[in-house]
Amino acid sequence: MPAQRVMSLCNRNTLRYYLYMNYERRRVSIFSVFSLLLLCTLLFLGGCERQEKFVAKKEVLTELDVWVHTESKEALAQIQDQVDRFNGAHNRIHVTLISVPRGAYQAQINAAIITGTLPDIIELDGPYLPHLVERNVLLKLDKILTETTREDMLPAVFQQGMYDRRVYSLASTTNSHVMYARKSAIQAAGYRVPDAKEGWSVEEFEKVLSLLMANSDRTAILDLGLNDQNERLTRTLYPILLSVGGGFFDEQAPYVSDGVLNSVKNKAVLTRIQHWIKQGFIDENRDDEAFIRGRALFSWAGLEKYNAYRRQFGDDLVVIPLPDFGHGSKRVQRAWGWGLTTSCEDRQSAMRFLEFLFQPDEVLLSAKANATLPATYSALARFEAFNDTPSLMPLVEDQQAGEVVSQLKSPLYPVVSNAFQKAFVRIRNGASVEDSLDTAVKMVDEGRRKFESELEKLREGDKVGE
Repeated sequence: MPAQRVMSLCNRNTLRYYLYMNYERRRVSIFSVFSLLLLCTLLFLGGCERQEKFVAKKEVLTELDVWVHTESKEALAQIQDQVDRFNGAHNRIHVTLISVPRGAYQAQINAAIITGTLPDIIELDGPYLPHLVERNVLLKLDKILTETTREDMLPAVFQQGMYDRRVYSLASTTNSHVMYARKSAIQAAGYRVPDAKEGWSVEEFEKVLSLLMANSDRTAILDLGLNDQNERLTRTLYPILLSVGGGFFDEQAPYVSDGVLNSVKNKAVLTRIQHWIKQGFIDENRDDEAFIRGRALFSWAGLEKYNAYRRQFGDDLVVIPLPDFGHGSKRVQRAWGWGLTTSCEDRQSAMRFLEFLFQPDEVLLSAKANATLPATYSALARFEAFNDTPSLMPLVEDQQAGEVVSQLKSPLYPVVSNAFQKAFVRIRNGASVEDSLDTAVKMVDEGRRKFESELEKLREGDKVGE
């Protein structure tokens, strides 16, 4: 019986009427009066209990698990602080941050896909997005993404988060590879420091390398980060392949690498780099400090190296474009973005968290912690970290104008990246460039067959679930 009805039953007139009828009809004992009062009390308390349960239900939290890759202590501390502040401001949403070492991150995601234990939100490396979309891991964000956030994002970064004209991922910061150099070393060799917009031709660059080797007792001049025999090789060498007119895939057929990965242009430029290695131009960089210790005078690396290099060399540090290998100096951006997985039940709450991360102040904090560029116009306009180095400003301007490119999108990116890395390790050790790239293409073809078989099983499983 509803509590309001009980209370109306227990008002004075109703109680009198009830007692009168019982007295006239049954001459009820005083015990009946107490029974009625007891019943009223119990029903009223029951109504209160239901009200308490209703109030408690309003306080039930939405629990969101978020996976991030561990890049640095500073970056991890920053995202944890953001999570803590978001939780403190939202009493109905609680975010739990789970950090996974970068080297194990993709394997962890793959394991979660197989076991059905994906978190609500994942951080994902941009080029892996098509692979995850095809495996039915990510949710479309188009309908829940605010127009403000959409319009604020840099064009190349926003495009990286799209696949098949739908939005699946958002990145608040972006990274690029640049060429770091020592201005004094270039001038001592009697050579010009290249313009910040237009780099040397590859022939000029080779002359500089030869001059610096001849006029010093150095055993190497250039650090290409070849000490990392993993994903870094792909990030480092991909802009060089683009500059020579090569690449990984056919742009019109993202499952096809034959004729592109093993193209004449790729073979030519990798033969050239193999020659640099044989000549001793490239430092092995086993300690990852070839440039900062002064052994190498050039370092082709990401923006995350800038702060350490700047502290070490001050105004002697310059940032110059990658040499032009024939098709222009290429600026390639790559970003870790945020995506909602198909395990996420409360999409609105998840998007509230992502929208929080895209506030200008939060983007600036993330960029500083990760030593990268903000990926939004609003934050980039207030970004002061690189203003003391004019040679970095063209990169900022190119980002704002959308004049940068991203990794080519293909569901087979993990396969081709792994095949390319293995091929380059063989090339670095003196193997035939042609044979190494042809072997890589065979690996990609085998990976494509396995991936297509996996997708077919996934589709069959979806049909059974229907």
